[in-house]
Amino acid sequence: MPKKALHAPPSPLAAAPAPWHQAWREAGKEPSLREVLADPLVHLVMRRDGVTLTQLEAVLARAKERRSLCCLSAA
Repeated sequence: MPKKALHAPPSPLAAAPAPWHQAWREAGKEPSLREVLADPLVHLVMRRDGVTLTQLEAVLARAKERRSLCCLSAA
């Protein structure tokens, strides 16, 4: 069975970089997780890997919960 071609929706960044995109070029600055998950390239990689946004959100929720439990027990 042939593989489906992966097509990303057009990126709003293709026309002109937004000011928040420029901020990432400075050392120590990173995009928020929300911004990363809004990137069409991230969606292409997730689709290629067979990962849905729902699955990723579940993993992130478990990691957040485990992190809070870890920090509470260390206090």
